[in-house]
Amino acid sequence: MLQTSLSADQRFEYPPYPNSWVQVAWSHELRPGQVKSLTCFGRDLVLFRGGDGQARVLDAYCPHLGAHLGAGGSVVGNDLRCPFHGWQFDGGGACTHIAYAKKIPAKSRLRSWPVCEKNGLIMIWHDADGREPWFEIPTLEECESDEWSKPYFHAYTVRTRWRELPENAVDREHFHVLHRYPSPPQLDARVEGHRFLMTSHVPWRRFGREMTVRLDFDLHGAMFQVGRGVSEMPFIVLASQMPIDSERLIQRMTFRVSKKLPFPLRDLVARLVVFTAVREFKRDVPIWENKITSNRPVLCDGDGPIGKFRKWASQFYRAQEQSRSALV
Repeated sequence: MLQTSLSADQRFEYPPYPNSWVQVAWSHELRPGQVKSLTCFGRDLVLFRGGDGQARVLDAYCPHLGAHLGAGGSVVGNDLRCPFHGWQFDGGGACTHIAYAKKIPAKSRLRSWPVCEKNGLIMIWHDADGREPWFEIPTLEECESDEWSKPYFHAYTVRTRWRELPENAVDREHFHVLHRYPSPPQLDARVEGHRFLMTSHVPWRRFGREMTVRLDFDLHGAMFQVGRGVSEMPFIVLASQMPIDSERLIQRMTFRVSKKLPFPLRDLVARLVVFTAVREFKRDVPIWENKITSNRPVLCDGDGPIGKFRKWASQFYRAQEQSRSALV
């Protein structure tokens, strides 16, 4: 059971949600004219795709009499229509039409969320202080090119906090102890603004041969991207965490395999990669769901770049802490 007895200082120091782009769905899950309800950042939201093909996200409850726009709401052109009294809202949250009103009330607005749709992912921007997006998610050629396979999708709900999963990638020793690597990987990490780049070299011995498996990690804010090749079997994995609330998240993983591999081998590699990734992910789940968030851990020299990662990650909640400190 997840422990919730964190001190007030711990909760103050680490807000539950990052200031970042966060995936809320895959592109294929939202057809034109479709409306979907979701819970993210502890809020009820509604996701819809207009006739122009653009995805939009609004707060879920109509400012009129509180109907949930995802429960029977419909798309009219590029607007979202309330199922209760037919009020319509555009992607910016403004009420655009009330059939029975002579004048639209000035306060008839919904909060809208900036949306970015790239690489087959629908993402929204969260910033606790209301700032506009200050970095972009790159377009990956692997996700746009016909030289890569159709994606394989997996999603899991985990009872933990958002920071635990990306930090897992820099926890060197746990790969040896929990994931049974033959030895801890050698990690090379560097920081480039909102990006945390790391290469992991894992010595492996199979059938009397020694080989080194290489994994490249590229983190963009709260979006956790892994991939660009393992040994001689090229693949790409996109992984991202969506905070449902302060203690639950959805981990989504997207897998692609290079078509340079012949089809029978490509299918086998894809199945092997997906199976291995899901198996190793599930090994971490009992740890995440039963650990506390240690804001001041006691580290040793063999732990890996955890401190470097935390310093980098602090930029995604730093403005929140500065604004809170000003109120004390």
